[in-house]
Amino acid sequence: MDKEEALGFLRQHQPMPDDNDLSQAEIDKYNEVRKYFMSFPDVACVPLFLNSFGKGDCFGVYQLVELVIEQFSRSEVKPHLLDALVSPFRSVRYWSAQIAAGFPDKDLIEPLSKLLQENDPDVPCAAATALSLIEDEKAKEILGQTIITTQDNYLREFIREELSYSNE
Repeated sequence: MDKEEALGFLRQHQPMPDDNDLSQAEIDKYNEVRKYFMSFPDVACVPLFLNSFGKGDCFGVYQLVELVIEQFSRSEVKPHLLDALVSPFRSVRYWSAQIAAGFPDKDLIEPLSKLLQENDPDVPCAAATALSLIEDEKAKEILGQTIITTQDNYLREFIREELSYSNE
């Protein structure tokens, strides 16, 4: 595998098929691409990986993509996170919110705060985790306001826990 083949695969999978529709060959190739960029980091893969997440977890491979993204600086990743957090694909928003926790930045507050409003069991919690790690009073205020206004008891308790961890 070379850079162009790896980038080409990612370009063709924006996003990847849902787990129910994935072939073993697609899973293996995606993982091979991930391993390639672990060995040969190239910032060109960042937006492509962030927009590659299909419904599900690619049988455990999506969790490992974060290790690829973590090789890059906040300034290299942030513009692509800003785009991915407003993707029309729920799976892209979810996994990007997960990854945003590793790149806490006040510029991510607005898109992450919008994800708190999603009617989904996972996306708001991922956004809350990322927001709780941003050292900015506005992020804490948004989380505090969400505790007051949300009808979702699970999210309310989750945010309380995240805020208690971030204050330790």
